[in-house]
Order: sequence, then C-alpha cells, then structure tokens
Amino acid sequence: MKPIILEYDPRKYQFQEWACQVLGISSLERAHTSDQVKILNRSPTQNQLANSFDEIFESYCLFVSDVIVDKIGKISSYQCPPSFRFHYCGRGSSVFHKDRDFGVEEGRLNIWVPLTKVWGDNSLWVESKIGAKDFKPITMHPGQILVFDGVNLGHGSKINTTNSSRISFDFRVMPGPGPAKPASY
Repeated sequence: MKPIILEYDPRKYQFQEWACQVLGISSLERAHTSDQVKILNRSPTQNQLANSFDEIFESYCLFVSDVIVDKIGKISSYQCPPSFRFHYCGRGSSVFHKDRDFGVEEGRLNIWVPLTKVWGDNSLWVESKIGAKDFKPITMHPGQILVFDGVNLGHGSKINTTNSSRISFDFRVMPGPGPAKPASY
C-alpha cells in the first residue's frame, strides 16, 4: 500500500485547540519557545497530551469511527491512546526504521495526524515503496491524515531545521471486521 493522504474537518474534533489549552500556548508551531513545554514533553507516552487524553477520549473514538473507518474501511481494533509526538525546532530526530523491526504485527496500518503544518525537516519522512530507501518528507496541514504501512515502509524524522515545531499524534489500526474496539498497544 502506497502512503495516502486523507482529509477531515479539524473543527469537528478540535484536537489543535485541546492541545493548545493543555500545553498553555496559543500556537503549537511555536512550542519550542516554551521551556516549560519542552521540559514536560520529551516522551510519546509520558507527556502533557498523553496525560490529558481522557479529556478527548470520546472525540478520538468518534474520529476513528467517523473518519478512519469511513475512509479506509472496517477495522477490528485501534490503538488507544495514540502516541503524541513533539518534534521541536532545532532538535531531535528518530532512527529510520520499519515497525516490524520492533515486533509490530503484519497487517497493521499507521495513521499519522499532524496538528501543525508539516514540511521538510519538521515532517515525517517515508519511503515511496518497500525497500526503496528514497525517503521524502510528507507535506501536510491540520485536517489531513497520512495512512501508510509503517510495518513495512521505512520512516523516521530528521533534525528539525525549520522555524516550526511539529506536534502530531499517531496510532495503528488493524483492518478487519468491526465494530472497531480501542486497544492498548
């Protein structure tokens, strides 16, 4: 499966507004200017957004059932809570990898939801087909979703040389007969 970008209405789910409120900032793209935000948000599992996930649990479940199932078809389970990622201006990178390298089960699809504009070095880089190693950054804006086979397609992030932080969340789904059930991964 080639990576595909899908659209959704960000006003309906208000993930950006929630993230700004939780983080106490007015612009997610400027998160790198807040020392407090950087100190409290170093991990995709232990951060302010993950710790406040209960506030948007219902909205997230609706998002999965209304948007993801509608766009890609039935799913039997999905990751809950998602992983929240902070990719600050001037910092960080991840090892380029395939999720199978970490034991992720074949057949799962990755759903990546940026809450900021993403391009170039602040984005996720994904290869075009399995084994191509032709990593290119994904250009997207809030209201778009990337669906890709992260189990088999290489992906990762580079050092963010842009003037904009990236805040996003991602989760995996298992296609199959529904109804979709949230599951811990």
